[in-house]
Formats: sequence, structure tokens, C-alpha cells
Amino acid sequence: MSGALLALVIVLIFSGIIILHESGHYVSAKLAGIKVEQFSVGFGPMLFGRQRGETLYAVRAIPLGGFVKLAGMDGTDAGPRGFNAHPLWQRFIVIVAGSALNLALPVLIFFGTIAIAGDLDYKAPIEVGSLDSTKPAVSAPNVMPTGPAGIRPGDVILSVDGHPVNQYNDLHRWVNASNGAPVTVTVRRDGQTQTYTVTPVYDQDSGGFVNYGPLQAAGLSIQRTGDTIAGIFGGIYQLATDKRLGGLLGPKGIEGPVGIVKTTAQVAQGGGLNLIPFIGFLSLSLGLVNILPFPALDGGRAAFLVIEAIRGRPVDPAREQMVHYVGLAILFGLIGLVTYNDVLR
Repeated sequence: MSGALLALVIVLIFSGIIILHESGHYVSAKLAGIKVEQFSVGFGPMLFGRQRGETLYAVRAIPLGGFVKLAGMDGTDAGPRGFNAHPLWQRFIVIVAGSALNLALPVLIFFGTIAIAGDLDYKAPIEVGSLDSTKPAVSAPNVMPTGPAGIRPGDVILSVDGHPVNQYNDLHRWVNASNGAPVTVTVRRDGQTQTYTVTPVYDQDSGGFVNYGPLQAAGLSIQRTGDTIAGIFGGIYQLATDKRLGGLLGPKGIEGPVGIVKTTAQVAQGGGLNLIPFIGFLSLSLGLVNILPFPALDGGRAAFLVIEAIRGRPVDPAREQMVHYVGLAILFGLIGLVTYNDVLR
């Protein structure tokens, strides 16, 4: 993939995820009768925009997110179509709708891929160690004959008949191309590169692609999304508790915008089979981050609505806005720190 095409793909991915998120706020606000003054992708100075009806649609210079501006959300009196003039439950739905769409996208992606292409079911897992073409690594026990003269469990397959193996599909393609004839396999074992000539053997018990019906695919897609969420929180917990990693904001901590773009570029180079699930992962991550009860995030605004429900009256709008401004400043500071770490990596 050329550099220009790769850049375009990355821009489309992030723009699409942001637009999806903001569309949740936009559509739910429209359905509730709340006036939407602006739908913006990005922050900072406006690069271009178009007024359609009562809403300004804009693209801004800093591509770190987006926002939907709702009339009266800043505490001013915007009349009967203002945000605060609507029932609390409607306002709560509008606030969380963006994250809800981000959380729903990976479920739909997993459902589509499983229902259409099937799912991998291996009794001996094949782990893709890297999608970087400079570091091909597919650990593949039980794919070929094992033992002293063949592939051993834990070997890393580098190539088959001279064809690089960067992911499972490469291995599947070149082994099947042999039609059962002997193939030359280069592996890395204990840090050493070795080459073997082996004959592929079809093993029905080793698993493979399994086709599922719509109901099974739906269940698996929800399970896969849940597993991904658990993995995200598990990774955060490990970063926070493992001193060797230096903490969440340490040199090996969470990635910022630069690191996320680098990772996306590496995944995109591996092809659509890797990129489509990764888009779901990015959307899921955005949804989870935005729903955190931190000022300036959707979760922070939702928290103020919960406080309003408990108290029976809203928090003073000026005080709430001040809290969100402070939270936004902290967020930009954190983004700057993790971006600095990204550059050093």
C-alpha cells in the first residue's frame, strides 16, 4: 500500500469513527426536538463548513475528535428547543448515544465477519505475533508434522516455499498451494533460523473455519466484543500495576494519537482481514473512553445528570461549565504527555 493511499485510509477510518460517535448525539437530539447548532469534526479553527438549515456542518484543524453543539447546553436560555428544557431522561440519552454507537459497531463488525466468512476454531491456537512485514511471526503448533524432523510446538514460521508468512492466511494459502506435496518451511526456534522440508498432513481434529447461523453469529459477536472489552481493561490494569512497565503514562504506557496512527498504519498494511476488526477495536476504545465519568467527556456530563436526578435540581450551569473546562485542560495535558511518549518510542 502506497504512502498516500495509507494516509487516506487512516484519515477515513478516524473520520468515520468520529462521525459515527457524533451522529449518535446528533440523531438522538434531533429525535428529541433539541436544536443542533453545529456538527463538527475536529477542534480549533474551522477549515471549511456549510450551513444547512439551523445547523453548521464543519471540519476543523485539530483532528483529535469532534463535537455536536446543542442549543442551551452551556446553560443559556435557548427556549423550548434548548437542551436543558427537555426531560432528564432525554438529555441522558443524547449524552450517551455517541458512545453507545461506538460500542455497537464492533458487535456489528464481528457479526458480519462471522456470519459471512465464518470463524476460526482451533484446538491448537495459531497466534499472530506481528502484522509488521519486517517482523513476521506466526506461532503454529499442529499445522504440520511435529517432532525432531519437523515443526515443533512453539516454532515461529517465517516462510513457506520462500513465501513470507505474516499472518495465518499466508500460511493457509501456501500450504494449500502444495496440494499435499512436500514444502520447504523456514522457522525461528530458540532464536535460530532453521529450514525443514515437510509434507503437510490434513488433520480434521486441528480445527479450521466454522460456519455459523445468524443466531450463533450474533451470540459470538457479543461474546467477542465482551472479550475485547475485558482485554482492554486487563491491559490498563497491567499497565497500572506492573512497575516494570512504568505506569499508564510511562514510556511503555497507553498510546496517544501518534502511537494509535502508527499502529493503525501497521494493521492496515496487513490487509482488510486485519483492518476491519481493528476498526471495531478503535471504535470500542473511543466509546469506553468517552463514557468515563471525567469532566468534559460524555461520561462526565452524564454524571452531572445523575447528580441532578439525585438532588432533584440541576447543578449551577456556570459551575458545571467551569468543571468541564478544567477537565478539558487536563485532557489536553494528558494527550500532550502520551504524544511525547509516542514520539520517543
